[in-house]
Amino acid sequence: MRWLLLFSFVLFIPSLADEPHPNEHELYLTSYLQSFHFTRNSHTKEEFNDRHKAYGLEYIYDDQFSLTYNHFVNSRYRDTDVYALGYLLHFNDALGLQLMGGYQQGYCFDGLLNSVECTPGKTDGSAFVLPLLYYKHKYFKLDFFTNSDMIAFRLNIKIYDLF
Repeated sequence: MRWLLLFSFVLFIPSLADEPHPNEHELYLTSYLQSFHFTRNSHTKEEFNDRHKAYGLEYIYDDQFSLTYNHFVNSRYRDTDVYALGYLLHFNDALGLQLMGGYQQGYCFDGLLNSVECTPGKTDGSAFVLPLLYYKHKYFKLDFFTNSDMIAFRLNIKIYDLF
């Protein structure tokens, strides 16, 4: 009887792998951030920084919530740190929309979305909300975002996947 139970259990284990896993956990390493600007810096008249030397982590859990930290050199050549919570809306298995909100340190703003040079008296920390369009593959996630001055993408490489 014991062998029959053990044999039944061994046959049952593979069927567990076919079940959907609502508590999926994924960890991504942000390895690249590239932007393409349509304008020049209005303050210096020079081109903006398009290669941002980015690194960070993104943790996705329950296949719909995210925690993100990114460090990069922003378009105005300032070190920037971003701490964010996110929610993922899936269009299908590969495409979706991610809404992120959190705190950033490194950009100065004049108004809601108008990034400006940081000058004495301007704070370089603020709350933000950012919608991203994403493409998810088995081994990476590409995030696309834009504002009136540029388009950008962020490459995240999957380093951990647990069901």
